[in-house]
Amino acid sequence: MKKKVIALAMAVLMLGTLALTGCKKEAPIGGDKVAEVIFNLMLKNDATSAVELFGFASEEEARKGLGMEDNIYEDLADQLATQFSSAGMTVSNEQMQAFVDAFITMFSNVELTAVMKETDEKAGTAVVTCTVNTFDPEALTQGMAEAMNNVDPSVIESGDMEAAFGSILQAMADVIADIKPTDKTADFDVDFVLQKMDVNGKEKLIWMPEDEAKFGELISSTAMGG
Repeated sequence: MKKKVIALAMAVLMLGTLALTGCKKEAPIGGDKVAEVIFNLMLKNDATSAVELFGFASEEEARKGLGMEDNIYEDLADQLATQFSSAGMTVSNEQMQAFVDAFITMFSNVELTAVMKETDEKAGTAVVTCTVNTFDPEALTQGMAEAMNNVDPSVIESGDMEAAFGSILQAMADVIADIKPTDKTADFDVDFVLQKMDVNGKEKLIWMPEDEAKFGELISSTAMGG
């Protein structure tokens, strides 16, 4: 009889443990890891880390889930081309795309690490500190001067502003693409909020940047010494 009581008690204890395990709340995916994933998507066009972290079925699903299925840099090139044209400086979308791509190449060598600085899960807010390596402030200025020296003077003197501006953009693109960041680093803080995301039909809690566009701006401005 005593053995049966002990066995019954153990069974009850095991069932209770299993119940608690089954009801255990899944921890949100950390903002530090999310920051690095979004950085890889924005600056390196790399979705592999998003698949690994969130568990998406494919890179395409990861981009879609994070709202980055479109090529944001094609949109940026189109917007810049339109703005310059409105200012009377006509430039083709292809020329502007080459200029934007040069900056992407330049930033592809930047690395980012992140740590959770503050977390208030009840309020659904957090702060993540990001660290990026930076560019020499003089490098871009020197690069621009070098680019201007590489432009054929006859194109400038021709009076064909469209051809002149296109040549300047191309010369700048060629120089900018070769600029590399230094070993020096700088930090910046990003506000994160707790969100629910559907991943392969399963709802997950994830810390996400409150403003992804601002996050991207902070990466570039901090890396450039701003």
